[in-house]
Amino acid sequence: MPKFNKILVLLLILFPVFTFAQTGKIVGTVSDKENGEALLGANVLIEGTSFGAATNENGDFVILSVPPGTYTIKARYIGFREVEIQNIKVSVNLTTEVNFELPTESYTTDIVTVVAPKPLIRKNVTNSTAIVDKETIKNLPVRGVNALVSNQAGVVNQGGNIYVRGSRMDAVAYYVDGVLVNNPVFGGSQAAPIQGAIEEVQFQAGGYSAEFGGANGGIISTTTRGGGEKYNFSFDGATDNFPGIEVGDDFLGGYIYGYSLMEFTVSGPVLPGYKNLRFFIAGDNTFKRSPTNFQNEIDFQGVYTPTLTLRDTLSLSYPKGYIVNAASNSYRLSGNLTYEMQPLTLKLSGSLDYNESNNGAGWQNLPMEDRAILSESNTITTSLKVTHAINAQSFYEVIGAFYHDLYISMDPYFKHDVHLYGDSVANAAIKTTSDGYPVYNALSPDGYFESGSTLYGLLVNPTSGWLNNMLYRKQKTQSFEGKANFLYQIGKNHEFKTGGEFKYYTIRRYSLGGANEIALTARTNGDSDPRNVYDGLDNYGYDVFGNEVDDGVYAPKHPVMAAFYIQDKMEYSDLVFNLGFRLDYIDIDSQTPENIHNIQFDSEGFIDESTLKDVDPVMHVSPRLGLSFPVTDRTVFHAQYGKFIQQSRLRDVYIGPNLISNIVKGGLAYSAPVGYGLSPEKTTQYEFGFRQQFGENFAFDITGFYKDIKDQVQIRQHYADQGASHLAYYAYVNGDFATTKGFEVKLDLRRTNRLSGTFNYTFSNALGTGSNSSSSFRTVWQSPTNEPFFPMQISPLDFNRAHSGALNLDYRFTQDDGPELFGQKILSRFGANLLFSFASGFNYTRWEGFGNSRIPQETLNASTTPWTYTIDLRLDKSFEVGPLDMNVYLTITNLLNTKNILGVFNTSGDPYDDGYLNTEEGQAKLASYAQYGEEYAEIYKKFYLADIYDSGHFGTPRQVRVGFRLEY
Repeated sequence: MPKFNKILVLLLILFPVFTFAQTGKIVGTVSDKENGEALLGANVLIEGTSFGAATNENGDFVILSVPPGTYTIKARYIGFREVEIQNIKVSVNLTTEVNFELPTESYTTDIVTVVAPKPLIRKNVTNSTAIVDKETIKNLPVRGVNALVSNQAGVVNQGGNIYVRGSRMDAVAYYVDGVLVNNPVFGGSQAAPIQGAIEEVQFQAGGYSAEFGGANGGIISTTTRGGGEKYNFSFDGATDNFPGIEVGDDFLGGYIYGYSLMEFTVSGPVLPGYKNLRFFIAGDNTFKRSPTNFQNEIDFQGVYTPTLTLRDTLSLSYPKGYIVNAASNSYRLSGNLTYEMQPLTLKLSGSLDYNESNNGAGWQNLPMEDRAILSESNTITTSLKVTHAINAQSFYEVIGAFYHDLYISMDPYFKHDVHLYGDSVANAAIKTTSDGYPVYNALSPDGYFESGSTLYGLLVNPTSGWLNNMLYRKQKTQSFEGKANFLYQIGKNHEFKTGGEFKYYTIRRYSLGGANEIALTARTNGDSDPRNVYDGLDNYGYDVFGNEVDDGVYAPKHPVMAAFYIQDKMEYSDLVFNLGFRLDYIDIDSQTPENIHNIQFDSEGFIDESTLKDVDPVMHVSPRLGLSFPVTDRTVFHAQYGKFIQQSRLRDVYIGPNLISNIVKGGLAYSAPVGYGLSPEKTTQYEFGFRQQFGENFAFDITGFYKDIKDQVQIRQHYADQGASHLAYYAYVNGDFATTKGFEVKLDLRRTNRLSGTFNYTFSNALGTGSNSSSSFRTVWQSPTNEPFFPMQISPLDFNRAHSGALNLDYRFTQDDGPELFGQKILSRFGANLLFSFASGFNYTRWEGFGNSRIPQETLNASTTPWTYTIDLRLDKSFEVGPLDMNVYLTITNLLNTKNILGVFNTSGDPYDDGYLNTEEGQAKLASYAQYGEEYAEIYKKFYLADIYDSGHFGTPRQVRVGFRLEY
């Protein structure tokens, strides 16, 4: 059956992907305060909305499809006083219970107002779920969804990537307003929501219901705010640019990184007084002049090598705490429009992200700092959600969405004109050669060595030409997605839900490194077969010249992901039972040779397309079971079992035909090849926990988990059959597996005497046969045998952290609270928030030897880096300025300026020194320079090691920022 017909059949079966319902549910009872009898026909209304319900003969009510947020809920009944309960928090896919006791009309107060405290126990939650709402986010000293999630139980943040309970980084799904914003090719998130627009961030570390798929590790779901019935406006600005402080100057133990933030939100009814049509808009701009890291200053004047005759001196200065030409600038705009016309609700949402940055120039490249690679990206998401309430017990919703992401890296001068990259005339105009090197007069005293010169035998390239291995690359991903959900509530306790989802991608890539190769590609327009231009070109969806194409050998990739689920959730006072089944359909739009050990090539030297066959789609059923046992209102046991399936990152199955042919027939060691017919990764997870509330203000949760992960991708060699026309070649296969076990402890203190707090601790033992898809490359490359093998012994994974945790304390004075001075409450609306995070080190392997001569000195990943500790602080004070509410704040990241060690040299276990000078070879080098040995040692450490350990061996230094927020 042609692929188009397959897709059409799926659409008809599943209904119009990876979005999910962004609403919650409110249930409860209304009773007589005096005798406890149920009140039939009482009206329950959510203030400021059109949502409401009437009670049945048992006094029960259910309000479905409630957007997440904080509400005031009212209950009314003839002959009784009205009761309103404020501060009711509704979260996505969770049930909020609200019970009313109405006094008779003889009660002295017309309206009884109750402020609901923060819930400490959620009886209906059957898995590990953490929710960070907008009020908490507003007070925290960190920004960004990843930073918020990194301090949750079960999470490891390594190099900015999120790992959940031992799963790889591409196993985390990111949603914004129900739309999946993952990069399907490389993993990770491609769209970051504006902080001031966030209503809540919900993080599930595992055990999610059948409604969710495509994520074996965890789900990070961000819901943005919607418009209210009143107009609201806010502005937030922050900076670390203090007057009189220059780049590289010490400031309170840290440095100035040129950070500035401007953010705004505006919301309300589109037409004054008409609350059924509401809007919300947010935008921000963030600029940073330099990344934040511990960057050493380099200042050498008149350094020389005794044996060098052409240039005998090197004068070099590199600023402290600052990377040259590494600025980043981002603009984001998002918004939504909601129209309530009961029983229909329409919500149109959209976002636009634009980012621009330079890769930076290290000390070796200062003469070429203006040629640092320029990167640009833009991401667009749009969605339309239609919700139809059939009756008080059921509703359905249909969601359609479009996603667009384009990433480009290029030369900042020539940008998209790739034919100029290696053009000698164009390069001469900007004083460089066609190889990208600066044009210098060899006899002029410019103070720099010629390209490729050595200093005491060390390669020093202060004029090294194209920075960052100059290349031109673009990656374009688009998707159309749709979903339909149907929910039927049977009474107060029984929720039946089913739905289907579908997602269709179009993925394009063009990647070519090196100026000469790019110029060659662009100049070969007359070639009879453009595939002959350059074997290293990686392209699909674009021809060899970077033009979009839709068919032929360079056709784009069109993977299809679809699913159907059914689940039944029963919520009783002593048992919550959530059973579901999910059917996933995965078509990666890939081909595989008929015989991977004897690949056939055509007359042009490329893989013969007639010998390729389509990879069959995968269909898989995943059962999910969640249980919660509320022993009392304050004691709950919960358990979960589930099967999960996810296609690994698509980079592992997508490479352009030129590069694939080169890898196979070349027989070269290639660390990032392609995989033929890779199966999805499968995970089985178990979870069991216990929640307990003590008194009115304190609760804890302890949860144990176990994960079994199979069919992870790893690099291997495919060996050629006898008489094959090619050598053994590298390829990805399914072969790795991992197991993770551990437990999490969470403590929650409701605000008491101005103080609230949370604490979490995770013990995790993440073991596997490979940490990423290429972690076995060196083992395979240097294997003494020609037989393929799969390691059966598990070791700690690179991102394993046995111990991790975070403590957050928030101390806050309310209006007219605190000590008095000169008749003023000086600490009124003053707050302090302290975030203390800690973790044991990462695993690594000690080895002996430098370069490719590595001899392990221990079993894999037997050593660990030291523990890390970080304290972040926020101080703020709020006050009124006319009709505006102003909040002035100070945030200090890494308050104690702790130099946390995140990486070390494997040869020494030291973050500063690789130990080379202590080896026999190093000692001989020192002796060879006789009286210059001391200077050689200093230059080796400063020039050769400084950039290495500064860039990745330490966490971020102290950062001090001031800001203010205005709200109306």
